[in-house]
Amino acid sequence: MSAREIHVVIVGVSVAGIKVAKTLATFSKSGGYPNLRITLIDRNAYHYHALGAPRSIVDKEFGKKLIFPLSTLLTSHEVDPYSPKHQFIQGELTSVTANTVSLSDGQTVSFDYLVLATGSRNKLPANLRSQSIAEAQEEAARMFDNIAQAQSILIVGGGAVGVEMAGEIGHAYPDKTITLVHSAGRLLPLNFKPALSDGVVSKLKRVGVTVYLNEKVAIPTGTTFDCSIRPLTLYGASGREYTSDLQILATGTQLHTEYMETLESALGTSLRDSRGGIKVNGYLQLDSPKFTNIFVPGDVNNLPAGAKFALKAAEQGASVAQNLIALIKAPETGRPAVLKPWDGSLMSMILVPIGRNLGVFQGMGMTLGHSWWGDVMARNMKGKDYFLSQKEKDFPIRKTF
Repeated sequence: MSAREIHVVIVGVSVAGIKVAKTLATFSKSGGYPNLRITLIDRNAYHYHALGAPRSIVDKEFGKKLIFPLSTLLTSHEVDPYSPKHQFIQGELTSVTANTVSLSDGQTVSFDYLVLATGSRNKLPANLRSQSIAEAQEEAARMFDNIAQAQSILIVGGGAVGVEMAGEIGHAYPDKTITLVHSAGRLLPLNFKPALSDGVVSKLKRVGVTVYLNEKVAIPTGTTFDCSIRPLTLYGASGREYTSDLQILATGTQLHTEYMETLESALGTSLRDSRGGIKVNGYLQLDSPKFTNIFVPGDVNNLPAGAKFALKAAEQGASVAQNLIALIKAPETGRPAVLKPWDGSLMSMILVPIGRNLGVFQGMGMTLGHSWWGDVMARNMKGKDYFLSQKEKDFPIRKTF
C-alpha cells in the first residue's frame, strides 16, 4: 500500500469527467492508494443529463430527474466515510498553470494531475443556464410550461437534438404547428447515410412536423433564444417567412476555453484550435511535452466531430483514467509508466427517437430509416428514458429536491 499523497483535480463534471472521477475513486478505495484525493470543480452545483432534454420539454416530471447533485457523486467511494477526502467545489475556472487552477471567486487549487473536462455548452432547452439546483429546477419547469403554451414552434437546426425535440413536441402536442428548418440538404450529421435522413423526414411528418431543408435562416444580431414565448418572424435565404410563438436554436455547441490563455502566454504558443478546442495528443494529454500531467477528454478537446458523442466522451474518460492510474503506479514499480492511446474511433452508430413510438437507427451494418425496425431500436434502446436509468447508476446517493 502506498502512503503517497496524490491530488487529482477534475474540472468539469461532464460525461468524461464523471467517468474519470468514478474510476479513480474506485481505484483509490480498493487499489492500495488510500491517500489519492480527488477534487471535482464545476460551475454548476449539479450534473445535467442533457441527453434527456428532448423528453423533458414535454414531460415535467421526467425533467426533474435529469438534475443530479455533484456534492455526493463520490460519497460512496470514500475510503473512510467519517473522514472524507474527496471534495466538490462549485466555481468557474479562469486560468490554468503547470500545477494550479484558479477560480472566479479567487480560489487557487493545486494539483498533481489535472483533467480538463469542461465539455461544450448547448443552447436552451438542450442545456440549462442556472448554476444552483433550485434555479435549474425552476428553469426546466419554465421551459416545459412555455412549450405547452406555445401554439407554433420553430426549430432551427436538424442535428440529432433538433430532430429529437421536434419529434417529442409533435408526439406530445399533435395540434401545434411545428416547423424544423435545416441549412443542409439532409438531417443529422453528414457522417451518417442519406437514407437515415430520408427516414427522419418521413417520420417527422407522421408526428406533424413540417421540414425544410437547404434553408439558412437569418438570425438578427442580438436575438436571444431562451425558450420563452415570443412571437417572431424569421426569414430564410429562400425568402420564406417563418412566424412562430416560440423558437428553439439547435445549431451546435460552444466551447469556453478562455481559461487556457495564461498557460498559452507562459508557453508563447497556442494550445487551442480555431474553434477553441484544446489540442491533445494520442493519449488525450495536453499537446505539449511540458504538461504530461494534464489530460483533456470529451467535447472540449480538438478531436473530430465524430468523437463528440456521449458514448465517445465516456470512452475517452475511461482511457484517461487508466493512463492516470499507470502514472500514479509508476513510482512504486520503479519503471516508466506505459500509457495506452485512445483508439481514436469515431461514432458510427446513432439512435434517434422521434416521439415515443418512432425513430431511426444506424449501426452494426444496418441503416434503418423508413423501416419499422428503426422504430423498435430507437424506442427500446434510447427512447424509453434517454439512458436516464444508466445515468442514475453514477449517482447512487441522491438528495431529494
